[in-house]
Formats: sequence, C-alpha cells, structure tokens
Amino acid sequence: MDLQVAASKQGVDKQAAAAKKAAAERQAAAAKKAAAERQAAAAKKAAADKKAAAERQAAAAKKAAADKKAAAERQAAAAKKAAAERQAAAAKKAAADKKAAAERQAAADKKAAAAKKAAADKKAAAERQAAAAKKAAAAKKAAAERQAAAAKKAAAERQAAAAKKAAADKKAAAERQAAAAKKAAADKKAAAERQAAAAKKAAADKKAAAERQAAAAKKAAAERQAAAAKKAAADKKAAAERQAAADKKAAAAKKAAADKKAAAERQAAAAKKAAADKKAAADKKAAAERQAAAAKKAAADKKAAADKKAAADKKAAAAKKAAADKKAASNAQQKPIQKLKTVSEKKREEKNELLKISVYLDTGKVIGLVSIGVFASAILMTAFAFIAR
Repeated sequence: MDLQVAASKQGVDKQAAAAKKAAAERQAAAAKKAAAERQAAAAKKAAADKKAAAERQAAAAKKAAADKKAAAERQAAAAKKAAAERQAAAAKKAAADKKAAAERQAAADKKAAAAKKAAADKKAAAERQAAAAKKAAAAKKAAAERQAAAAKKAAAERQAAAAKKAAADKKAAAERQAAAAKKAAADKKAAAERQAAAAKKAAADKKAAAERQAAAAKKAAAERQAAAAKKAAADKKAAAERQAAADKKAAAAKKAAADKKAAAERQAAAAKKAAADKKAAADKKAAAERQAAAAKKAAADKKAAADKKAAADKKAAAAKKAAADKKAASNAQQKPIQKLKTVSEKKREEKNELLKISVYLDTGKVIGLVSIGVFASAILMTAFAFIAR
C-alpha cells in the first residue's frame, strides 16, 4: 500500500515536472516567435522605407529627365507633360506613403497580436501550472487521507470498514464533482479561446479586405496614370506621324516635280537625238544614194567602155580578117600553084576568130561585173561602218 502511494506520488510529481517543462518550452517558443516576428516586421519596414526612398529617388530622376526632355519640346506640350508628371509623382509618393503607413500599421497589429498571444500562452501556462499544483496537492492530500485511513483501518479494521467505505464513496463523489467542475472550466476556457480566435480572424479578414481595397485603388490609379501616359505617347506619335506624312508628301511632290522636269529634259534630249538621228540617217541615205548613183554611173561608163572596146576589137578582127582574106587572095593570085585550103579548115579558122572575139567580149563583161560588185561591196561596207558608229 505504501509502495502504491509512493508510486502514485512519484507519477504525480513527474507529471507536474513535465507540465512545468512543457509550459516553459511553450513560453520560450512564444517569446522566440514574438522576437522573430518583431525582427521580420522591422526588416519589412526597413525594406518598405528603402523601397519608398528608391521610388521617390526614381520618381525624382524620372521627373528631372522628363523636365530636361520637355525643355526641347514646345512650351505648351512641355508644361502639360510636366504637370502630368508632377501629378503622377505626387500620386506615386502618396501611394508609397500610404503603403508604408499600411505596412507599419500591419506590423503594429501583428506585434500586438503576438503580444496578446504571448500573454494568452503565459496565462494558459500559469493556469496549467496551477491546475497541476492543485492536482498534486489533491493527490498528496488523498495519499495522506489514504494513509490515515489505512492506519485507522489497521487499528480497527472491522469497526472502520463501513466508515472507510462511506468516506471512500464521499471522496469519489467529491473527486467526480471536482473533475466535472474542472472540465466545465476547461470547456469555458476553450470556448473563450475559440471566441477570441474568431474575433482575431475577423479582424485579420477585415484588415486583409482593407489591404485588398487599398491595393485595388492603387492599381486603378496606376492604370489610369498608365492610360494617360499611353494616350500622351499615342498623341505624340500621331503628331509625329502626321508631320512625317506631311514631310513625305512634300518630298514626294518635290520628287514628282523633279521627275517631271527630268522627264521633260529626257523627252527634249530624246527629241533632239531623234532629230539628229533622223538627219544623220537622211544624210547617210543621201550619201549612199549619191555613192550608189556614182557606182551605177561608173559601172555604166565601164560597161560602155567595155562595149566600145569589144566593138573596136570586133571591128579590128573583121578588118584583120578582111586583110587576111585580101592577103590570101593576093597570095592565091601570086601563087596559083599553092594548094587551096579546104572548106573545113576555113570554117575552123573562122570559128577560132569568132572564139577570140567572144572571149574578148566575155572578159570585158566579167571585168565590168567584178568592178560593179567590188564598188557595191565598198558602198555596203561604208554604210555598215556608219550604222555601227
């Protein structure tokens, strides 16, 4: 019995130590978590500040570049663009400040929530520690009561059996009542924690909705600004395109005038060249005709000379034949005894004479034709050389 009581007491002490250790670990984890959240919030705030400063610097640089560029443009467009850029920079800065304020508020809310959670964890640990201490005291008291009852039972077991049983029943009822009360308190605490978690979640949802609404407003402003910038760029591009079209049209008109002038000059040069070619062709044709007439006249003169020469040769042959006949008659008279020529020999001699005359005439014709051909070839070659030039 004493061993059982001692073992029960040791188990209760061990359970209390474990509960205390778990509570200390939870408290340390909560503190570590809170420190990490504070550090993350501080880093996030520093990054947001750095980002806001970079955005302000970029906006300032963008504004300076825009102002420098606007100085080279027309005064009205520059003033309008500068006003638009100042408005955009102010809107961007306001959005950045609003975002930084929202992030600082979020960090503060997160820090408050962490502190609240740490306090709740600490309170829960204290309540668990108190419950463990109460349970240990109850167990110690129960052990003392059991020891006293055991001693009383040892003194008068038979007499105290009924009283011990009644006391045990009473104690069991009291323990059941205490357990029921403890369970009701735990349920009440759990309900309170659930209610607090629901309230915390509702606050977080409300905050998230506000952040989404702010982000949507920021996005809409950015889109409006981008649309305005896009419209300004489109207007500028359209003006540039109109100017380019006007320049192109003027250049086209200038080019058309130059082309028209060049075409007129080419047409005049072509007409001049055609007149020169026509005149050259007429001169060439006249020269060719003169040369052909000269060649024809030369050929006719040459033919007439050949005919005249042939007639003279024929006349000379006839005269020679007559002289020969006369000489033959004279010889025949002088030499009666000379043998007379046969008819065939006479015919042969006549044929030879006629052949000689014919050869003379044919040779004159051939020479005349060859001369005409050479002269005509020279004329053609001259004409071809002139055409080739």
